[in-house]
Amino acid sequence: MPSEIVTIATLTYMRAQLLSAMLEKNGIECFMSNINRLKESAGGVHVNINSTDFEKANSIFEDFRSAYGYEKKKAVEYMKSIRRILVPVDFSHHSENAAIYALQLAAQLKADIKLINAYLDPIGSPNSYLESFAFQLNLDDVISEIELETNNSLKSLKSRLDAIIKQKKIKGVNITYELFKGNSVDIILNYAEEYKPGLIVMGTRGSEIEGFASLGSVTADIIQKAKLPVVAVPKLYNANEFKSPGRVLYATNFDEIDYSALRKLVTLVKPFNSKIYCVHSAFRDNDPFDNSQMKKIKDYMYKVMDTYKFECKLLNSDDIKIALTDFIEENDVDVLALTHHKKAFIRRLFEPSVTRKLLFHINVPLLIFNALPPGD
Repeated sequence: MPSEIVTIATLTYMRAQLLSAMLEKNGIECFMSNINRLKESAGGVHVNINSTDFEKANSIFEDFRSAYGYEKKKAVEYMKSIRRILVPVDFSHHSENAAIYALQLAAQLKADIKLINAYLDPIGSPNSYLESFAFQLNLDDVISEIELETNNSLKSLKSRLDAIIKQKKIKGVNITYELFKGNSVDIILNYAEEYKPGLIVMGTRGSEIEGFASLGSVTADIIQKAKLPVVAVPKLYNANEFKSPGRVLYATNFDEIDYSALRKLVTLVKPFNSKIYCVHSAFRDNDPFDNSQMKKIKDYMYKVMDTYKFECKLLNSDDIKIALTDFIEENDVDVLALTHHKKAFIRRLFEPSVTRKLLFHINVPLLIFNALPPGD
């Protein structure tokens, strides 16, 4: 069952945004409703939270009201910080493709991009590095040359992205880069804690590898360990033909995580004014339990979340991968959204028992994010 939702405050749109930012900064999940984008909403914008967070949230709201100027500054700083995108790169084609996708997202969000690379990573470093210096004796010189080559590669990638910014006349996006020596996964996770981006964007290897490993070992590890949303861009997705994520598919397995996941998903895609499809692959047609569970989700989204760009579908198929592939193609879906909590479900989508051809027909970016069930 979904947890009870309560309204902590009713404010102007701007103040509701700032309060929401403060609540999220303090780890409290929230969402706004009664929003009219064309004019100020009658009665104000509602800031809603889980009832279990009320005491903590109310304390933050009281501080917000009593010291509005100071709290506003902190909220604005937080809102700026989440308009950052972290893009780990290894200079492969799929990595650069993901960087271009990140740039297209950043253009709409007015977000900054940070490119990072970990060199001398035994997992992530290109073999060419080691082959190039295999016969050199001075290890310090080898490392220095690798560092220089990596720095030049980052600079070159930044220049190519800056050229796109100039060509498309993109405003409000700044690209910087950092390089580090060490293990890619550790560096990405640690730097994410320091940089505090709103999103990580990474590429996937492509169809030459079957199963969950097709995501790439580094990307797969980041998806499972990161505390913030990760976008995995398939190798065969052409980021130069970017489409704004106007249609997002969320696959439900009817468990307690769905309500939290959908609340978070609505918040994540709000800047794109996206339509969300919530689908479930049913083994039996017109199953009473499936119909009942889907109705609960639909009622919750309409009545509690105040979300009307939302559609529920039951897919009559015993193969979730085929059902999702067909639905994505038929409905022109731009992004497939999954939750980190359902890593077993994610793995089901990438089992090697499915042919490569079928697996990589799902050529839309994956948005994977954390959403904890009540009590976690």
